[in-house]
Amino acid sequence: MAFTVRFASSTEDRDAAFALRREVFEVEQNVPRPLDRDAFDFNADHVVAFDESGACVGTGRAVRVDTRTCQIGRMAVSRTLRKSGVGAAILESLERMAALRGLREITVHSQLPAESFYRNRGYVTEGAQFLEEGVPHVLMRKMLVR
Repeated sequence: MAFTVRFASSTEDRDAAFALRREVFEVEQNVPRPLDRDAFDFNADHVVAFDESGACVGTGRAVRVDTRTCQIGRMAVSRTLRKSGVGAAILESLERMAALRGLREITVHSQLPAESFYRNRGYVTEGAQFLEEGVPHVLMRKMLVR
């Protein structure tokens, strides 16, 4: 399936991303809605993927933590397109955006089933498992090559 990944540059793009996040986190994973949306959404760089019909099939965001680090999160891919390259394309776009902003390091709080996805893309697990929004996660880190 063909899809296009781009920076979420409009209210419509962000609304489509939020709708997909709601479907994945609230409906599929039973994460309470107030925990899915947060104050970081307003300052984050968001990326969206749309299929040929114009449906949002993937999203993710990067939140600047400090002058050299950002945290990638809220990665969501439509259930029918998981393992099709959408998530990898979103992650690559977020990493490229972080590099363009001069950042040198990326962290992610990975859900346990996604740990190998990030590891296969150069992220290293640090520390023990922890609960975030009631879901087990691990901290992962990647240094960006300059």
